[in-house]
Amino acid sequence: MFKRSVSTIIIAIAAVCLLAGCVGKNQTNTTKEEPKGPSTELSDLNKFYNLGQDEVMLMVDARLSESKGVINNGNRYVPVSLISDLDSRFYWNDIEQRMFVTNADARRIFRVGETSYKENDTDKTSSFPMVIRNNGEVYVSTELIKEYGRMNVTESAEPERVSLITSDAKIYRSTVKAEEGTILREGRDETFPIVSEITKDTVLYLAENLTGNVWSKVMTEDGRWGYVSNLDTTTYSLISAAVPAKGTPYTRHGLDETVRMVWHQVGSADISEADFKAAIKDTKSLNVISPTWFSFKDTDGGIQSLASATYVKAAHAAGLKVWALADDFAKGIKGLDILSSTESREALINNLVSEVTRVGADGINIDFEYITKESAPHFLQFLRELYLACKDKGLTISTDNYYPNNDLNAYYRLREQSEFVDYIIFMGYDEHYSKSKEAGSVASIGFVKGGVKEMLARVPADRVVLGIPFFTRKWKMNEALEEDGVVPNEACSMDTVKKFIKDNGGTTTWNEECGQNYAEVMEDGKLVKIWIEDSDSLKLKLDVMKENNLAGFSAWKLGMESKDVWSAIKSYFEE
Repeated sequence: MFKRSVSTIIIAIAAVCLLAGCVGKNQTNTTKEEPKGPSTELSDLNKFYNLGQDEVMLMVDARLSESKGVINNGNRYVPVSLISDLDSRFYWNDIEQRMFVTNADARRIFRVGETSYKENDTDKTSSFPMVIRNNGEVYVSTELIKEYGRMNVTESAEPERVSLITSDAKIYRSTVKAEEGTILREGRDETFPIVSEITKDTVLYLAENLTGNVWSKVMTEDGRWGYVSNLDTTTYSLISAAVPAKGTPYTRHGLDETVRMVWHQVGSADISEADFKAAIKDTKSLNVISPTWFSFKDTDGGIQSLASATYVKAAHAAGLKVWALADDFAKGIKGLDILSSTESREALINNLVSEVTRVGADGINIDFEYITKESAPHFLQFLRELYLACKDKGLTISTDNYYPNNDLNAYYRLREQSEFVDYIIFMGYDEHYSKSKEAGSVASIGFVKGGVKEMLARVPADRVVLGIPFFTRKWKMNEALEEDGVVPNEACSMDTVKKFIKDNGGTTTWNEECGQNYAEVMEDGKLVKIWIEDSDSLKLKLDVMKENNLAGFSAWKLGMESKDVWSAIKSYFEE
């Protein structure tokens, strides 16, 4: 009896457990099938934004930066590596361990951890260090960025964050349209924790590319970022960020007319007025001449000078401005060694300006063609400081630049150059040059048009001067290649090429694609190819200048042109 009762109880309990298990299983399945409600969990923002102790989240143009800022004694700082990339006026000299901030008014020099700094030649003091070092990295105060940077700076706490919107940044903008209940979340649906509740008309910037998702990653004006439903926002529209101008604007010393310039390669300072007149006797419509006067003498900022007051007097008598050229071609002297030293840079500037003013010239043409990625920041600082030395003297500053190419020479930073020099000259030649491994045109019309287009993407048209060639090259096709596979070639004047083709029984044909006359000539049984620069090709290049409303042209070099070129130039500008 007792055993039977126990068995019955066990069976009953088992049945109940089995039933309970089935019910539990059914309940579990039901729970999984039912959608979860919106999460009310608040985000741990420091964890979500991956911020450590005393770290600051950085947003640049509505995108989360890989860099982080720091807090020091209650002040926020941004890595100098980031800020100098966004605004090259924040120039860090790692060799000297000093930071320079230069604008149209002054050059300011800051040392790490110090409150004292230099503004031109005046000693000044800040309430806390503008530059610090933290864990081996150098940081710049947001206060300094707000005062001088070309960007809008928004600082916020809880969590610590800084939003930087740079000048002319292209950003997609929207606003919250719902009256209430719009939530910024950690992810792309309502199950994610809440970053923040955002109110109607809150401005949002798209922090990723549009992908067609129902949710978008966005940033608020005060630097919070997260995900919001597109149902709660207005349509995103592309805007160009407006950053108010800061400080005194740069003073320009450009011409009131189209620049019509020629470079003049000279070998001596002993040039008479008669010699000068002979050199320009065939020219027409010029208003500027640029003699090759200055080159490096040493790494201390000394210069070799061929400057001549007689030359300037003769040029002015002929109605020409004189923009003295300074190059970096001196053998054995690296521009980096000069430009990276504040003392040498200052000496170079003082020597250039002193010589130019001594002879009464009107400007300086900087033809530094060996700028490397390493020396580029120092070169830009040199130009800013050159501006400060020239601005009260009324001197025009121009720079000569290669074909703009983001893969090869973006570090020339043409946009920044154009802010403090008067003219950016695009050397619209050397498409194929002395070290080319294939024969071709010095300056095909496609090359010129492409270069101008790239220039105008970076520099205003009224700052761009088109450099054109007065020379061409003879490519010697049947001779042995030179070192590194270079095709043997020779730069020639226009008249030399004409005579060579005629003397060797050659003929020319018009090449529509290149916008040039072309010739193949046999010389001593060897083939010579020539893409010819002449008045015909020149007119097409001047058309590019006119069609794009450029500031003018400059030709390399005086003496290599044929006489009819000047008639073409004169008729062109008289149209």
